[in-house]
Amino acid sequence: MKFRYLNKVVLAFMAFLFSTTMVCAVESKGVVVTIKPLHSLVSGVVGDTGKTHLLITGNSSPHGFQIKPSQMETLSNAKIVFYISDDFETFLKGPFDAIPSQVVKSSVVKKARLRILPFRKGALWEVDQHEGHNHSSQEGAFIGDMHVWLDPNNAIKMIKAITRELSEVYPKNRNVYKVNAREYIQKILSLDSELTGSLAPLKDNPFIVLHDGYQYFERNYDLNGIGSIQFDPNNYSSPKRIKEIRNKLKTNSAMCVFREPQFSDRLVKTVVEGTSARTGLLDPLGSTIDDGPKLYFKLLRNMANSFKQCFNS
Repeated sequence: MKFRYLNKVVLAFMAFLFSTTMVCAVESKGVVVTIKPLHSLVSGVVGDTGKTHLLITGNSSPHGFQIKPSQMETLSNAKIVFYISDDFETFLKGPFDAIPSQVVKSSVVKKARLRILPFRKGALWEVDQHEGHNHSSQEGAFIGDMHVWLDPNNAIKMIKAITRELSEVYPKNRNVYKVNAREYIQKILSLDSELTGSLAPLKDNPFIVLHDGYQYFERNYDLNGIGSIQFDPNNYSSPKRIKEIRNKLKTNSAMCVFREPQFSDRLVKTVVEGTSARTGLLDPLGSTIDDGPKLYFKLLRNMANSFKQCFNS
């Protein structure tokens, strides 16, 4: 009798655990994230409790992104949507007005209370010549650089905010989220220490980027960015601007000019023509990296390797 009773208790307990796990996993399928780096951080916190849905996949850029009907359905069925900022994923304004009001819309810039760096002016830094541009607010105000995830310190703040938000929406998973977040943060700290050491010899090497979207990475690792070719990578630079950059490349001795995989390399090739500058590739969105929690680490390591390869080639 005792053995039979014990079996019933064990079976009941296992059934309870199984049902609880299943509920948590099903619930977490309502998590939608806009861009790959942020999706990586969210996935790291969610862990095995469920799947997170990535909105902007592959080589697509949030600049000028056009949302599809199937993606609208994904947003409508979500419980929570994580995005960077209203001033970064500007394409979300219409969809956010259209989806059910109970869908939680979480801007990690706001929730993590991140300090936004203004775009740089003067010298070789291209300034905004266009109104209504993707880096500007609804009122046309000058906002700043929203590529906040490129600083590991910001990523840690984002993870903490993500953990709080997920715990509000899915309280049953709160403890799991906290454990996952702690482990993920430790990995970021380890990577940050590694990259700080490997990039230290490059701190005095001047370089130019396609557009001013790397200063969080530059500041954290003390790199020497001296200018940008464009303010908005979707707008082609004028012949006058290209000539100006090329002349200043010669006088400022920039060693590298970096392009981005989401945009044609024709402009960068035109700019460096007739100069001694080399070209490199920086991918702030991790467009060529597989989605998932490991993407963030590969993204930063690839950025560091791009600098080292260009300067040392």
